[in-house]
Amino acid sequence: MCGIAAVGLLWPVPVAAAATPPSQPAACVPFGTAQLPPGAPSGGGRLGLTNLPVFAGQSAPASVELRTPTTQFNRFSDFALVGRDLLTRPRSTGADAEPWRYVPMPECLRGRLIGISLDDDELVAIDDNGWIYTMDNASQDPILWNWTSAWGSPLWFAPGQQLPGENGNGWALSVSSPWDNQTFTDIAGRIHYVGLGKMTMLPALTGDGSRITFADPWLPNDDSYEIGGPLGGRFKSISLSAAGSTTFVMNRYGDMYTRSFDFDSSGSDSVFFRYSWDSQAGKPTAPNIVAELLDRSTAAIQLPAPDWIHQPKIPGEITSAISVNSIGPGPGQRELRVEGRRDGATGFWHKNLTAPDWEFTRTDAARLGTPVDNPSADRSNDTLAPPAPWHLSGDLPARDGSIDGQVLIDIGFPYSVVDPRLLDAVGSHAAPSGYRISVSHFDPAATSRAATVTAPDGTEIPVVLHTADGLRLFDTRAPGLDGEPRHLVGAVEVPRDAFDSRGDDPALESFVRDWMRGKQIAAITLSATDHDLVVR
Repeated sequence: MCGIAAVGLLWPVPVAAAATPPSQPAACVPFGTAQLPPGAPSGGGRLGLTNLPVFAGQSAPASVELRTPTTQFNRFSDFALVGRDLLTRPRSTGADAEPWRYVPMPECLRGRLIGISLDDDELVAIDDNGWIYTMDNASQDPILWNWTSAWGSPLWFAPGQQLPGENGNGWALSVSSPWDNQTFTDIAGRIHYVGLGKMTMLPALTGDGSRITFADPWLPNDDSYEIGGPLGGRFKSISLSAAGSTTFVMNRYGDMYTRSFDFDSSGSDSVFFRYSWDSQAGKPTAPNIVAELLDRSTAAIQLPAPDWIHQPKIPGEITSAISVNSIGPGPGQRELRVEGRRDGATGFWHKNLTAPDWEFTRTDAARLGTPVDNPSADRSNDTLAPPAPWHLSGDLPARDGSIDGQVLIDIGFPYSVVDPRLLDAVGSHAAPSGYRISVSHFDPAATSRAATVTAPDGTEIPVVLHTADGLRLFDTRAPGLDGEPRHLVGAVEVPRDAFDSRGDDPALESFVRDWMRGKQIAAITLSATDHDLVVR
């Protein structure tokens, strides 16, 4: 791998590469160190930097303050895509800025790149056919930088993936590593440690902007996995940025939301992570991800995954160029930036993730985004997509000792790979309990939605149905629902106020006692098609 980078150091000023067929990525970089995580701790070394050819043009940016498809930065380096030339320099500003230099890369990629995104120690580039390439060790010495075109299951060895969607300002790379970000928090605010495999994904706006499809180098390349967007997945975004498992979106009226989300932290990967729908209060935090997985006396990741946070409006002019970047280890250490203007001067608005107010920094830089209407009033609901078309219902299984979602969790089985229809296929059937659950406009990408349980006597009981996507390592499928069963894990929850006052409602009290096993939230595993729902 280092040999590839070393050859790149000797290359002269880039020239255009011959086009490759759009049905496959360039074949000259099948393997790289990105496929061997987590890599070394970030060091920001300079070995090999002065061997990179200096860019002699005048069109490179004077400073890089926003992570956009043409400008990127991490703690150590700036990157810029000028025309189709990928440039880099040590991160610095003003009179201390060093010259821009050409990034080493295989010849088959030169002159082909149209977009870039950088987070932690990985940089991804998109070619003119939409194929994704990863440059690893971006926070190390340049002599260690190396590329791969591989992406997807199994184990980052699939032959390649194209960028989901067609929104040029609507995609970004997100990486959480055990060296830089180190930790994340669950819905209860408890800290958990990032695993050695890192958390890498590439979310992208698709369709009308209400869908957020993510490509994950460890999952099948089928565009079937999504982050459920704000407002039940109906919020239409025009811009997206992501870093350190934090996704940041904005609509055409300047309304903004952020969410801490990754496939691993959201409940879908029960092979390498341990989850629970029950409160973990009173349990100690494990010292690392291995101890958390194996030691069941420590706190599991509490589900459901955290929801979107509505960010305050910016009190001034803005553009579509939004950016989030990690500012240090630990959960919540993220900074939001939005390009804008104040008093006639260009620059960017910025604040830490949880800060209440925005500040402005003047740069006088050329505008990167397009102007966005930004009224002071919240207009999040003014551009909603239609609700999902699927209305589903299914029997809740009897609680008679058969295998169900909670049993699979209790025995430590990797339940996110077990579709309940498979249990029926092997003879582990469950009789109906007499209760039936129904949900309107079921969107499988959403984390939580209102549902109704109908008791045997016909009484309707309002509940919340939480879900997370199942783990598919090899099987591919389409997004959303169709005739092919989609496996999800989840839970049925009785709202807190109703649960606390259940003694006043005989039907609810019986449901909690007989089916919920006395708990406010009960784990399930489920399988959905566009016309039916199977629950265990």
